[in-house]
Amino acid sequence: MFLDRLSVVVRSLRFRLLLWNAGAVMVTGLVILLAVRQGVRYTLLFDLDQVLREDLKEIDLHFVAGEPYDWSALQDEMDRKARGHDFHRWFVRFYDSQGQTIWSSVNAPEDLAVSPEERRKGSLSINAYRVACQALPPGVQQASSVMVGCSERYLARDLELIDRLVLLVFSVLLLASPAVGIFLTSRTIRPLAEMIRTTARLRPGELKARVPVRGTGDELDILAGKVNDLLDRIADYLQQEHDFVANAAHELRTPLAAIRSSVEVALTSDRSQEDYRELLSLVIDQCLALQTLVNQLLLLAETDAHRLIAAVEPVHLDQLVRQAVEMFEGVAEEREVALRIERLDEVTLLGHRNHLRQVLNNLLDNAIKFTAARGQSLEKPAASSEVNDWKVTIRLVRAASGKSAELQISDTGVGINPEDLPRIFERFYRADKSRARDDGARGSGLGLSICRAIVEAHHGVIEANSTPDVGTTFTIRLPLPEHEVISNAPASRQTAARLSAG
Repeated sequence: MFLDRLSVVVRSLRFRLLLWNAGAVMVTGLVILLAVRQGVRYTLLFDLDQVLREDLKEIDLHFVAGEPYDWSALQDEMDRKARGHDFHRWFVRFYDSQGQTIWSSVNAPEDLAVSPEERRKGSLSINAYRVACQALPPGVQQASSVMVGCSERYLARDLELIDRLVLLVFSVLLLASPAVGIFLTSRTIRPLAEMIRTTARLRPGELKARVPVRGTGDELDILAGKVNDLLDRIADYLQQEHDFVANAAHELRTPLAAIRSSVEVALTSDRSQEDYRELLSLVIDQCLALQTLVNQLLLLAETDAHRLIAAVEPVHLDQLVRQAVEMFEGVAEEREVALRIERLDEVTLLGHRNHLRQVLNNLLDNAIKFTAARGQSLEKPAASSEVNDWKVTIRLVRAASGKSAELQISDTGVGINPEDLPRIFERFYRADKSRARDDGARGSGLGLSICRAIVEAHHGVIEANSTPDVGTTFTIRLPLPEHEVISNAPASRQTAARLSAG
């Protein structure tokens, strides 16, 4: 049990952040301390070199060009200075042109051998001494170069003190870094812990809780915002699903109630064969309505599961338009609505033929019904007027780039109110107030939802523009394949010829 808990702790993000923070504090502190130590050492050596150069300059001032100098007095002065700087073990040494020592002051080490090449370097450290060399002016006969130096022991002593301070401070860091790591980790993990607590409280039926946003604008705030957006989308989706189920149950209840009442009426008493036929005919009508509704619901379920198009094939959209217009010509003529094709370009795309046909049928059926509903709600036109005052027009245009096609279906029907227009593609939504319809024009409220689902499954868009009492235009834009495709379906040449002639 203990090992399991330890394993969980070790694998946790909090523990890893603690290690990283503590390690970062220790490494950063150690690097800073070492940098300070090296900086102090460099500063001490630099200052020492400056002092030694000043000593060389002081010696050089004794040999002014053209003026006499006292060699013995110079030696006495250098000895006095060496004795005065006994703590630093300061000394001076003169060399001849052959590099041999001519004279050395007090405190000069015997084992300090410096080659001519090393003397030309200026300042250097050798045998725990720091020395600086310089050539004398040409007029000096007793020596050709001079070297001054002092012991580095006091520097080493100072650096040892610094090393002890560095070790002490590092030990404090070693003990304090876990506490600092815990503090930093707690501040870092706090928003994540709040997200975990918030998401743990969420339930499918209760999604009101949201992750707090601190307002810092950092990555954790961005993550909190994304989590809240996800929760909003989930809540909207669940609400839509709840409404969908409720609306579906309401729509299913009506035909089921009609079927049950018809059967109960048939069972109450003996009836004639003609009465039974009539009751069975009503049951069949309700079953057909129920079947249509169930098929629509299944189609929308496939849309939600992203399985709407299982396979694609080359589809001649212009042929589907001609076939749909041919099918609705009789209905339009019966309702005194003119059905026209204004433009029909050849368009071939990859898609599902039956689904695209269903979109055309839904839109044409709605256009004819609502145009006829407007004509029935107004007075009949005069005898001299044309029936074509109420019309439905279709345009299929291929873009000049060849990458897309646009299909427009326009009617002169009752139109849609502006407040209803944004919601017409919602499931089970009926703009009854804006589109006064007879019973024949009423539907389940799923037709436009299915159209949008099919169009989006084909990577297209559908939109509607409408003006009350003027008409409505539905526009569909579909992408076309980069290369031309050839459909195996035969073209209906007779239908095309008849529609073109009409």
